[in-house]
Amino acid sequence: MAPQPQGEIRDTCIDFEAIEAINAEIRPYLHRLVKTFFFRNVKVDLYKQCEMWNSEASCFQPSCIVQPLDDELVPDSWKASTVDSPDSNPFGKKLLARRPIPEFNDKDFVVVSDETYGDGIWVDLQANPERFTGYAGPAANRVWESIYSDNCFGVAPYLQNAVGGWGNQHTGLDGKDEPFVTPPHNRAKLIEFLEDLSEEDLATPFSPQEVPLEIRSFYRVISGFHASVSTHICYKYLNHTTGNWEKNLDCFISKIGAYPDRLQNIYFNYVILLRSLNKMSNLLLKTNYATGHPKEDKLTLRILKGTNKAASSFNENKLFVGSDRELLKDEFKSNFRNISRIMDCTGCEKCRLWGKTQTTGLGTAMKSLFSYPEKAFKRGATSVNFKRNEIVSLINTFHQFSTSIKAIGAFREMYQGILDDYNNNVSGLESTTKTLDTHKRDEL
Repeated sequence: MAPQPQGEIRDTCIDFEAIEAINAEIRPYLHRLVKTFFFRNVKVDLYKQCEMWNSEASCFQPSCIVQPLDDELVPDSWKASTVDSPDSNPFGKKLLARRPIPEFNDKDFVVVSDETYGDGIWVDLQANPERFTGYAGPAANRVWESIYSDNCFGVAPYLQNAVGGWGNQHTGLDGKDEPFVTPPHNRAKLIEFLEDLSEEDLATPFSPQEVPLEIRSFYRVISGFHASVSTHICYKYLNHTTGNWEKNLDCFISKIGAYPDRLQNIYFNYVILLRSLNKMSNLLLKTNYATGHPKEDKLTLRILKGTNKAASSFNENKLFVGSDRELLKDEFKSNFRNISRIMDCTGCEKCRLWGKTQTTGLGTAMKSLFSYPEKAFKRGATSVNFKRNEIVSLINTFHQFSTSIKAIGAFREMYQGILDDYNNNVSGLESTTKTLDTHKRDEL
């Protein structure tokens, strides 16, 4: 059994052990919930024009293509074509549009997609899982490079050779060919990610004193999102020799495992999502955001009960305090909305699907934490404004990070197994050497 990470997750009020315990408890219910009809289907515009640059490179491999849901399977109540206003959008009501619908309102952290208006196709997320597609190279790197360079407040970027992008990296950012697995510069530290992700010199690529908490948190959300995506790619990696989907430890080490800050940022995002669900629990249980099926509603209840164990895991009230920080919140929203737009520049349909779904999920979490006080959720649905797509994306994004934490544990086990085999081989070699030495002495 590989050791689990220990210590408190930076910028949160909870430790790694508690998060892994909570995830182990609620993951079975969460895994079943995302397979229910309500939470597995989402409407998304996969063909929206890229607004950031002339996007030309596209992936036409079968693994990149999204299979749409048969329109006949979509309930009529989900197909309302017009709405009264962006602040009055109950599920299942078909109303007369009285004014143009904006892409977002002042409380939104992402460009909001809503199935009741606009373009898009219905997609079954379970039929189009996030995993290795082969999408790579300059086009994939450009997406992440734009996110980090232009929208992360100048904080040290994640990117470097053989790590940028969403797929198998055969070339670095400089375009030169290189092995997929480049030995990490801090490979001597690999064993430490098995035990202590909170170590000060490994936790983040910048000192906590260098940037405000809000900006550091923003970067950590993006880094954790990127790291989670990469973890899924390595966890469900296509072995072209066997044709099987396998765990690729070399892929994981080169992209994530050699960089404990990225691992910690996955946990940080999990905490953000966990706290969001806890804050929204009353809304999720007492309004139309429930599945409408008693057995499935019980799954939601079991998950939300698990979030109660971490109600104080993150204190959102520490952020954006004071008039100067309130102005920073506007820039925070603007940058994250830009990132949601950048997802339209992704040349792989399946990557675009999950990129848009997860930016919406993370944006929904931040909206719940920073746009509404806790008492607003206790008053019910009339006090807040969340669309069905936001709730479905939030639950699926939480499931993606839950899967990432499970995958990290699996890779820890694989890595520990390699270490054990190595140590056993070394021990056996030493024993054999001693035996041979003894025989030589006896012969003499």
